Amino acid sequence: MIFKIKIVECLYKILYMLNKKNENYASLYKDIGLSHDTLQTALKYLLEKDLIVREDKGHKKSYYVISDRGKKYLELLVELKEFRI
Repeated sequence: MIFKIKIVECLYKILYMLNKKNENYASLYKDIGLSHDTLQTALKYLLEKDLIVREDKGHKKSYYVISDRGKKYLELLVELKEFRI
């Protein structure tokens, strides 16, 4: 159960950052402080679920952008985070 909570928290952090502005991998890695493996796995999951998109901006420059679906998912995560038993 703790493992699943950590994954959701990781996805929340990424979506939260991308909701503020588009970020490249290096910025996400630096600001979130996850291991490369964890960040890569989370980004792959978010891309597969169409919660984010990757925009290539020239040679070796790509940015991650939250999708409309990702914004809705983030809203749900915010509501759950605010919900207290």
